[in-house]
Amino acid sequence: MSKIGDRIRQARKKAGHSQETLADRINVNRSYLSLVENGKSSPTFEFLDKVAGGLEIAVEDLVLGHEISGLVTVDEAQGPVYEGLAELLADHEQMLLMNPAPDELSVLKNIRVDSRYRPSKKFFIEALLDFRKNRIAR
Repeated sequence: MSKIGDRIRQARKKAGHSQETLADRINVNRSYLSLVENGKSSPTFEFLDKVAGGLEIAVEDLVLGHEISGLVTVDEAQGPVYEGLAELLADHEQMLLMNPAPDELSVLKNIRVDSRYRPSKKFFIEALLDFRKNRIAR
């Protein structure tokens, strides 16, 4: 099963819907909803948007999980990122000064922390510096 499929199933059940009632509510084929929930088909963003709307939850909750989605900002260019990283990416002076390479940005975007911790802009600056330091030391 896929994590997204599991999240859809859990959210649907929590909202008290059967697959059929949710499918009718959002005007999608119940068989397709079942395939997605069981990890046999990958959902499109349009489908996820419909499901989230029908369940009255954020798309980010389906994609990332509720415990993570509250910690992130969805940036049009970057996708979902922690608020501290979004602040760093929006700070044009800091970005010019640090000039992160694409692989460095990828490392920063893939950092995951405990859901009780909200990493700050400073956290991501220090993580980038630490990444560079460790890469040079090799």
